[in-house]
Amino acid sequence: MRCFGFKGKVVLALAGVALCASSAIADNINVNGANRSMLVYAPSGIEKNRPLIIQMHGMNQDAPYQQNAAKWESIADTARFVVVFPNGENKAWDISGDKDINFLKAIINNMYEKYGIDKKRVYVSGFSMGGMMSYHAANKMGDMIAAIAPVSGGGSPNSPKRAMPIMHTHGTTDDVVNYNNTVNTVKSWVSAQKCSSSSQKIKPYPATRSGSAASLEIWSGCNDGVEVRLMTIEGKGHWYSMDLASVNTSDEIWNFVKNYSLDGVTPSAPAVVVPTNRDSIFNGGFDSSAVAWDLQLHGDAKAMGAAKDGKYQLDISAVGTQNYQVQLIQHDLHLEKDQWYEISFDASAGAARTLEVNVEQHTDPWDSYLGEKQNFEIGTESKTYSFKFQMTAATDTNSRLSFNAGAATGTLTLDNVKISKTEAEPPSKLANVRLEKAGVENYAVFSMNGVYLGRITADKAGLYEATKNLVKRPGMFLVKSEVGLTFRLNVK
Repeated sequence: MRCFGFKGKVVLALAGVALCASSAIADNINVNGANRSMLVYAPSGIEKNRPLIIQMHGMNQDAPYQQNAAKWESIADTARFVVVFPNGENKAWDISGDKDINFLKAIINNMYEKYGIDKKRVYVSGFSMGGMMSYHAANKMGDMIAAIAPVSGGGSPNSPKRAMPIMHTHGTTDDVVNYNNTVNTVKSWVSAQKCSSSSQKIKPYPATRSGSAASLEIWSGCNDGVEVRLMTIEGKGHWYSMDLASVNTSDEIWNFVKNYSLDGVTPSAPAVVVPTNRDSIFNGGFDSSAVAWDLQLHGDAKAMGAAKDGKYQLDISAVGTQNYQVQLIQHDLHLEKDQWYEISFDASAGAARTLEVNVEQHTDPWDSYLGEKQNFEIGTESKTYSFKFQMTAATDTNSRLSFNAGAATGTLTLDNVKISKTEAEPPSKLANVRLEKAGVENYAVFSMNGVYLGRITADKAGLYEATKNLVKRPGMFLVKSEVGLTFRLNVK
């Protein structure tokens, strides 16, 4: 997912302009005479008294970069909270003075005025220098922050105003902020907050994922009943980890901080549990959010997407040169070798358009598992579309379904997305029919599964070559003439 920001100064009139697929908006506030900018993501129709997470970028990075790295939107949609990605001045943070402490305080007040956030459930997180700023905030404004969750950045305790719940995440091969030094920093907070000297260790973490590179160490019994946690990711360098073979850092942060409030009450908030290695679509009905779906933009494409009224609504304002440059995907799908599957979905558009659908690898080189990518002609009325395919490659436990909508601008609505195992496609009952017409005619070409592949114009002598040029692969295809003649054509 790529976000689009504005160059130069962000003006207040642009506060409602969507910057990226997740519909985050640019905003700014005046702090001690300085104009400070940020991106704000608030779920549609957000209720009052919901939590706030402030997440800060690393040095020489910015708010759109951090938003793209952490992908908080689907979590916020499900658990109903506001996320702010502030911009540090000159892409850095004041981790020793009050300049950015005042900025964080202003953000909290601004979000209270606009969304009525619960000031007792404000959580601060950040990557690298943003993680260092999280520790600085814990020292300077702990009476306004319920918990912190730094990633790859440390900071020692310095007369904090209250015991601080801490969830720290770090990779062992970090060559920017040394892992071992940070472990010592975390333990200094354990000591300062009088936590139990013995800790609980879970390796691998989660325990149910045997191949996970992550481990979790927990110190409990701290002042005021808080915990300090260290999430270690073996072999991970200096970046915000979203490795689903191990842990989703943003999920882990939320599932920790949501347990804390300034008044000590544990708020009830639904955990985000998206099963991996699954053979069905998760949240295919978009009933409450777009959780488990990821809208990715590539090249110069621009689009916004969100779950609204139980459907996924996509608004594309600029396209690139390839269909995949606007791409709604769901991965973690388990496809078994030699098994047949059926994909079905409901779709409509603001104007007639083509929608490309693919089933493919979720990692480079993203090879397709279909004989050909499926193309559907979508109209303005919602209809159900489907196709069948056989998984001929090796079993893949992290494949993905992709809706590639980069062919045209405008709106597209999706719903009731499903994948299910099915029986092998039966042989066609259509007999080979000899062509009777020798003149030039229009023909529609379909796969043997009945998927429309395109239209050709040819006479009898040129029909084979025209079909071969259209399908660009060997196999058996159905060809239908305008006068109703249907036959099978074997392309070699």
